[in-house]
Formats: sequence, C-alpha cells, structure tokens
Amino acid sequence: MNSPHACGSIRIAPAHGMNTFSSRSVRAKIMKPKKLILSTALSAVALFSTQVGAQMPNAPDYPPQAAPGYGAPAGYSAMGGGYAMPYGPMGPAPGNAAAPMGYQGVAPAGYQDPAMHGAPIEYEQYVPGQEYGDSVMEGSPYHETMHDASCNNCDLPPRVYGSADLLVMWRKSSNLPPLLTTSDPGAQGVIGDPSTQILFGGSEQGHALTGARITTGLWLDDYQNWSVGGSFLALEREVLGISTTSTQFPVLAYPFFNTNTSANSSIVIAETVGANAANNTTVDIRKTNNFYTGDAFITKHLYTSHANRVDFVTGYYFARIDDALSNNAQFTSVGGGSFPVGTVVSYNDIFQAKNEFNGAQFGLIFDFQDGPFTWRAMGKIAIGGMHQRMAINGSRTEDVFGTVDIFSGGVYAQDSNIGSYSRDVFCFIPEGQLDLIYALTCNVDLKVGCTYIYVSDVALAQSAIPGTINPSGGDPVFAFGDDDYWALGMTFGVDFHY
Repeated sequence: MNSPHACGSIRIAPAHGMNTFSSRSVRAKIMKPKKLILSTALSAVALFSTQVGAQMPNAPDYPPQAAPGYGAPAGYSAMGGGYAMPYGPMGPAPGNAAAPMGYQGVAPAGYQDPAMHGAPIEYEQYVPGQEYGDSVMEGSPYHETMHDASCNNCDLPPRVYGSADLLVMWRKSSNLPPLLTTSDPGAQGVIGDPSTQILFGGSEQGHALTGARITTGLWLDDYQNWSVGGSFLALEREVLGISTTSTQFPVLAYPFFNTNTSANSSIVIAETVGANAANNTTVDIRKTNNFYTGDAFITKHLYTSHANRVDFVTGYYFARIDDALSNNAQFTSVGGGSFPVGTVVSYNDIFQAKNEFNGAQFGLIFDFQDGPFTWRAMGKIAIGGMHQRMAINGSRTEDVFGTVDIFSGGVYAQDSNIGSYSRDVFCFIPEGQLDLIYALTCNVDLKVGCTYIYVSDVALAQSAIPGTINPSGGDPVFAFGDDDYWALGMTFGVDFHY
C-alpha cells in the first residue's frame, strides 16, 4: 500500500521540456548577479562616504542645519519645521554660565568685565523690549519662512522623533514546478499531452499587499549630531493557491517526471473513465509567505551645506522570511486499481521554510531641502549570516469502510526527502528609500515615497518541492537551493519630532 499514485494510475509519456541542467552551472549563474549587487552596494556607500568626507572643512561640532531623519524625523532643523539654522552653536561660549534656550547673550550698556584689566570694553547695547525667552530667530531671514510652516515658537531642538508608514508592496514571484493539472479524459494530466493544462504552478505572481513600518529615535545632543533608535517593518501575509473539485475539473492530477522511466508521469486523483477512476475529489494547495525586518541604529551627522545634510547610519539588523506550501487532497476510488472501490484516500504534503538573518548595517542618509519640502534618500546594506531551516512532511490516509490506515509519504513529500534540514550561509541585504516630505507643522510632516529591499540568500518552499519522483523510492532527495528575494513598493507616512 505504499504506491505513490492514486488508483494505481501512473501514466508514462514522452518527456517534453524536461531538460537537465548541471547544478554547478546553475548555481554559478545565480551567484554572479548576487556578487554584482553586493559589490555595487558596497562601492556606492564607500564612494559617497569618501566624497562627503572630502568636502568637510572640519568635524561637525557645530549644530547641523537640518536634522536627519532615519526613516522618520522628517525634514526639520534643530528648531523644527524643516528649515535651516541661521545662528551659531546654541548656548553660551565656553567659560560662561549656561543661558536658557532663546536668551540673547548681551549685557546692559556700560557693564565692565572684571576679567578685563585696563580699559573696559562696552558690550552690545541691550535691545529694549527683548524679553527673556524670546525667539533667537527674530530678525533672521528664516523667521518668515518658519511662520509659513505654522512654526511660531520652535526654539528648542527636537529630541524625540519617529514615524508611522503604510506600505503597499509587491514581492518576488514564486517559481514553482507544475503542481496540479487537468486534461481530456484518458490523458491523465501528463505534462506534454496537448490537452493538459496547468492549474497551479510555474511563475505565480501575487498582488500588492499592505504593510507597516514604525520608527522611533532620540537625539543625544542639542546639536543633533548623534541619535539612536529602532524600527520594525512587517508585510501582510501573502497567500497564493487553488481550491477546486472534480465537479469543476473531471480530471485532476499531480504531474512529475518519473526518474525510473525517464518520462513524464502523473498521480491521478480525479478521472471519469478507466479502471482507476476516482471522484468526489477536493484539492487545496496553499503557498504562504511572511516578511519582517527590524533594526537598532545609530546616526552620526557628517556634512551640512545650507539646508542640506548627510548622515551616516549603522547598527544591528534583523530579518525573517517564512515561506510554506501545503497540499491537501481527498478522493473516493470508484475504479479499483491500487485501492478497493469505495476507499477514501487523503494526501497531505507540507513544506516549511524559515529564514533568520542577523548582521550589521551601515549606510548614508541624504536630505535635500527646499522650503517646506525635503527630498530624503537613504541607502544602506546589512551584512551577516542567514540561518535557513526546511521541514518536509507528508502522509497518505486510506479509509476502507471505516478501517483507517496511515502511511508515510504524500505526493511530493516522500520518504526519501521527508525530514528537517538547516544550514547557515553568508547573506547581504541592500535597502533603499526615497521620500518626498512636506513640513505640515514644526512637529508633524507628511511624506510619500518608495522602498526597495533585496535579500541575497533565502530558503523557499519552491526549491524543496521536487519536479522528479521515482515511484520505486530513492527520489526525490532534498537539497537547499540558491534563491533570493525582494520586496518593492510605495510608502505613505507621518513623521513627528518633539
């Protein structure tokens, strides 16, 4: 009762489109683009860092003119609102007592500094009506601009920032072998027969899915040179698949390449004619995918030119990708063959892949500001290790008038590949963001943009599903594939900074 085909129907046909490739050559072809992506990302970050450093007259120990935003602290300066800082370092000069923010550091006329031995030096005349705490921006060329952004009292630099983003993204399509077919009666869904149609398998592209990204951070100094923070991104679970019955398709079959006969074959689960006929068939195939990322970061200001600035970002990066495929089918034998007439047969296959990445990230954040609008571009790359796990299980249940027997092995999950597997591989994850930000108030910004994330090495269920089976045993055998992964889409968000 360990036959891998329902109703004893394995149909052999001439092989069509079943070319065999050297795994070494395929892997080499895949690795070349990955190496190109890695080298390009590293070169870009290094080149921009070098160019920025070459333009710096000295270390930025002065207040940057526009605060960076790692994902969220949108185009604002140390005063908020998104505009350049027209004055020098906040606080008194070295050696003087600290003065409250916004206080104009002048003394009444005629005051003599005791430290001056000899002729007294008269300080700048105190401005009548200048009250304690008035904005240091009064009279500056940026004051009117600040008022245009509804920022009437933004003397204090923001210390806390963050954002909440809505994501609408597409993921890389799944490249599966043909998993379910239909055909004319008697053809048994074998690949290569003119009447055979693939119902599920091949390149399966999902639709746009939503997600969310939350970012929060804290500036460590009044000059907004250093900040720390973290972010988390999660995409909606992607579900692809098919649910159908023999009522909709009188012929249903699982196609495969028979390595014992070197020909295309199939496992029939619904057919209206022949000794191996089956009906009352239901089939449910589900392909799911989950994607999460998170990081803890540090930003360091590098360069400022007017209201534009560049910041360096580094820290810890985490990513997780879960990918699974399940196959469940049930039918009643009405033609005899391998199963007695009236036997209810159930097939179950499950392929579960889990990927966990841990590594270090580094990159650059660019802010280009024009009034209340800011263009922000961020490019970074994470380098580390990807822990890949694959679990394969399958079973067949036969119910013969109330007597139930359970056997190991389903359709594509056979005794030869059932088990748990794991490995650790080097992986890199470049990520890019481009946002257009509008300073709605001195504390709230609106933004729209795009995000792209690429993962160089992942284990996916599609690589574990065999296209070849030997009904006599020994095949399929599991081996990790060289798959990559990406997600691309639009972002819509709100930034805050207080």
